[in-house]
Amino acid sequence: MARGAGERAGRYVPLAKSAWTAWFIHRACLGTLLAALSFAAGHAGVVKSEPYIWTNVKWGGGGYVTGIVAHPSAPNLLYIRTDVGGCYRWDAANQRWIPLLDWLPLSHENLFGGESIAIDPSNPNNVYFAAGMFSWWRGGPWDVLKSTDQGKTWERTNLNVVMNGNDFPGALNGERLIVDPNDGNVLYFGSRNDGLWKSTNAAASWQRVESLPKGTAGVGITFVAIDRTTGRAGSPSSTIYAAVRGHGVYRSADAGLSWAVMAGSPVDPHREAIASDGTLYVTHDDGVAKFSGGAWTNISPPQHRRNFSAISVDPTDPNVVVTMENRYGWYRSTNGGASWTFWNVSATSSVPWLPNSEFADGPSAMVIDPADPKRVWFTDTGGVWRTDDITAKRQIWQSYVDGLEEMVVFDVKSPPRGAPLLSAVADHIGFRNASLTTPPPNEMRYTPFGNSTGIDFEEADPNFVVRVGHPGDTSPAGGYSIDNAQTFTAFSSNPDRNLDGRVAVSATSRRIVWLPKGSIPYYSTDLGASWTQSIGAPSGAVEGADYWSKNKPLAADRIDGSKFYLYDYNSGHFYRSIDGGATFESISTIPSLGWRQQVVEAAPGMNGEVWMSNGASGLYRSSNAGETFAKVANVDTAFMFSFGAPPTGSKVPTVFLYGTVENTKGIFRSDDMGTSWILINDAQHQMSDLVNGAGAMAGDRQVWGRVYIGTDGRGVFYGVPSDAVPSPRTQ
Repeated sequence: MARGAGERAGRYVPLAKSAWTAWFIHRACLGTLLAALSFAAGHAGVVKSEPYIWTNVKWGGGGYVTGIVAHPSAPNLLYIRTDVGGCYRWDAANQRWIPLLDWLPLSHENLFGGESIAIDPSNPNNVYFAAGMFSWWRGGPWDVLKSTDQGKTWERTNLNVVMNGNDFPGALNGERLIVDPNDGNVLYFGSRNDGLWKSTNAAASWQRVESLPKGTAGVGITFVAIDRTTGRAGSPSSTIYAAVRGHGVYRSADAGLSWAVMAGSPVDPHREAIASDGTLYVTHDDGVAKFSGGAWTNISPPQHRRNFSAISVDPTDPNVVVTMENRYGWYRSTNGGASWTFWNVSATSSVPWLPNSEFADGPSAMVIDPADPKRVWFTDTGGVWRTDDITAKRQIWQSYVDGLEEMVVFDVKSPPRGAPLLSAVADHIGFRNASLTTPPPNEMRYTPFGNSTGIDFEEADPNFVVRVGHPGDTSPAGGYSIDNAQTFTAFSSNPDRNLDGRVAVSATSRRIVWLPKGSIPYYSTDLGASWTQSIGAPSGAVEGADYWSKNKPLAADRIDGSKFYLYDYNSGHFYRSIDGGATFESISTIPSLGWRQQVVEAAPGMNGEVWMSNGASGLYRSSNAGETFAKVANVDTAFMFSFGAPPTGSKVPTVFLYGTVENTKGIFRSDDMGTSWILINDAQHQMSDLVNGAGAMAGDRQVWGRVYIGTDGRGVFYGVPSDAVPSPRTQ
């Protein structure tokens, strides 16, 4: 079901207006451009709007699912959290995951990072999400979000302590956030740097628990657990556990008032499971431990390697435990860990591009389903897996990733013919989407693993496609295709040790210009067998710190095969090559004003028509191949833009914009080259998960009105006008 056509989960409702206002003013005073671009639920200004249907391009999974929780009494009510893509609720009727945070505005993009998620055992409508992608992100925000309607709407609770949901080692750790199963007003949150926090009024306010140490900086408290057997309905539970990295497991016997480290507990614990009889199971750096009868016991499976994470206990039988090692072992015990059975598994991926060999790559969390104890779920770097009979002699595991889209996207392009969408992504190279509604059959692989940061095609022959990136080893860092990205051949050489960056292809030949990060452009006339450094071009037009830069300063003219364009944010100079990238010359200037995420793109069908988005200073247009630029009227800010297919009866391309027009913030379409703009998104579809440098936009070159937006953890969205079925048009 298309998002926007059915359930719309995740509308934002402020919890405390005064606190929210103060917080927003504080953020605005930081002066960041991202804050200036933040969307509002209600749009200001008088810009015309048009309803669009927004949904994900279907890939399936592709990102780290770091937690899963199941409600103990509401069947099929499960939630997952991800490292960079927010949280989801399971839709059992349709066997898919429903994303819950697509309403987040751009100024809140850091909240897509999943630090922890917690259900309220006494009320199935309540769910809490500890949100914060990066600890270093410009003052956050970080917070615990609260929903009282299973994620349809959310409130902020104003616990602004540093979180870091995208911390990879941290993905092995458990749920830092928990609701007391006997008293839904009581919550605990174990932070990374600021110790333990407690709420006694359902997260309306929080108090720091001073009697517990903070733990290893940056990791802190790795889980909080509550023994349900030590309380009764309506009264707080008395026994609480908190795992403190570098110290061990602490225990409170007085509802969190005082704490003492448990002698013999694992010093570096990861996750826990509490059985119905109060037995505590804990995974840690060196195995699995059990606390029962007042003593700790090592119950690690024999011949294990180390570093267990995921663990769960059968809610109907305290002796049935399941746990996992990273790819090395999957174990089940029916006697409380006295002995273990190694699973005999058969894995089947539900998406054709994800090989079965990726099964259990970095398993993070698992849960025995309370509604059916034979059913077990676990999460890993590719998504969610489930078996419906853990007791079978040979277990069948199936991936469940429909609706779960967590790919990090660096670049998207839409050729005038062939597949409508080509993408460059992190970890999985990229995809060719001949269909937007079914997963592609395979990745665009020319190397076993890595990231693709740039992709382009030859305008005259879109069968020729080039992609570049970073393979993660010494393999070739780029490749080309002669069949519209169905297969790729690796370059036989790399131009520069920096790699990554952006790539552009001549409009009329197989000449390639590659701009590696932190370097100057190189060009190749022999399909990457050799590379020659361009003369006259600046160095560092793509930032050299890492491959996460949003900057897309390089483009090929879409008519003249000898022309390439390049913008240098360091100097503000705009460069042009008229000899296929062999030489570049500065021909004009556009001050960058500190913005480092320019997008340069040439208009299809228009020789010398080149535009550039320049953040807070707006959108610029040149009709003479970059010699002079004029600011597009009424565009206040321009974060990204792209050209798409023209309307029926027109030869002028459509323009799409992610920015601000006449004080209205959102995503826009112009059918008259920027003279007027139409708002095409709404408050429930912000496409704002762009925090760590990914982010791309492409107008569809084959279908008028369709546009693609690549995100930093929610895959690619595409939008189409809701009042018409688009028809293909080629140019």
